[in-house]
Amino acid sequence: DRMPPWRLPMSNDRRLQLRLPVEICVQQYLADGTYLGLTRDLSERGLYLTAPRLRDDQALLGAPLQLEFALPGTGETVWARGHVRYENMDGTLKGLGISLTEMAQTHAQSLRAYLETIRKARLHNMLLRIQKPQQFSTGRLPGVILPS
Repeated sequence: DRMPPWRLPMSNDRRLQLRLPVEICVQQYLADGTYLGLTRDLSERGLYLTAPRLRDDQALLGAPLQLEFALPGTGETVWARGHVRYENMDGTLKGLGISLTEMAQTHAQSLRAYLETIRKARLHNMLLRIQKPQQFSTGRLPGVILPS
């Protein structure tokens, strides 16, 4: 039996903002060392990070950490503190849902501007596909005349 959509249980996702799918290399500074990871998604208040599991993999749920990552195409580096709010083990990878808790105001502004640029670019691309679907399906470019 399928439950009607109005009766589905609410998600336990506590995010306040939509995360954008973005892959950025992140340096993680934990109490016992420094590790590299890759974001799967990012917002102004959090990110999901995947990293290789370590041999002595400890649980990080609730752990504080410091992050450093460069915003692609901007020349800006963001330093932030956060806490692990979600942890997932998947084969050789560990996934961490991280809530960003502290960041310099200039870094927060850079992150906000970067995310806004990504949002606008994705919206623009979506609108182009909706407005001119025949160009994408035929492979023809506007203004290009093919020889007969």
